[in-house]
Amino acid sequence: MRLKMEERVFILESYLKTMSYAHCRQSFFEKFRRQAPVKSAIAKMIKTSLEIGSLLEVGRNMLKRIDKCIEMNGHHFQRLL
Repeated sequence: MRLKMEERVFILESYLKTMSYAHCRQSFFEKFRRQAPVKSAIAKMIKTSLEIGSLLEVGRNMLKRIDKCIEMNGHHFQRLL
């Protein structure tokens, strides 16, 4: 089953609010009037989003460090990029 971005976001928000797969599936059905993903699909979606989110956070932190190095060392560091 292919989910639209709005549906994925709704599932993630619903699960994180209630921490219940059953409630998440019921809420999805009530809102979108179509069959909700099974428990294992929801679990996989949550796991993937948490992994990607943590990778994005690491990337953001690395960019902050690079910017700080550029500020401290002038433009000498920037030519290495």
